Amino acid sequence: MRYILLMIGVMITGLTACDDDTKVCDVDVRTELRANFRYVLNNVEKDTTMPGVTLYAFGKEDDSIYARDPTKGLQFSLDRSADSSRFYFQTDSGRVADTLIFRYSRQPSFVSAGCGFATYFTLDTVLHTSNVVQSIQIRNNNVTTGNETHITLHF
Repeated sequence: MRYILLMIGVMITGLTACDDDTKVCDVDVRTELRANFRYVLNNVEKDTTMPGVTLYAFGKEDDSIYARDPTKGLQFSLDRSADSSRFYFQTDSGRVADTLIFRYSRQPSFVSAGCGFATYFTLDTVLHTSNVVQSIQIRNNNVTTGNETHITLHF
């Protein structure tokens, strides 16, 4: 009888130790660089929206973002296998496009057994052409799973 009670105790302990945390991921592990837009008029800087935006990473044109509705910000998916990403950015079909280049370092970060790893980025440098974008300000160089704005594009 003791042997049976001992076996039942071991089985209950074993079942409670095997939790389903390894099967379910309820945390957002996407790390995207977020940008907002600012416009300067008569030395006064204001938040602005763009009437339409075309955005894609060079070499990945089939993953284009076409925002036909006015938008006041963007999310850039940085390349997890390289230390830089280059984007085609056009604010309106009648305007000349800009090229945006982000240089960064990458760091894998363990989230959980169910979610695995997320790639966190530390933004070092932003280069751009000046067709429409006049300057870019880095506001937060740590790109993690948070919802903060990382850069501001000035027009």
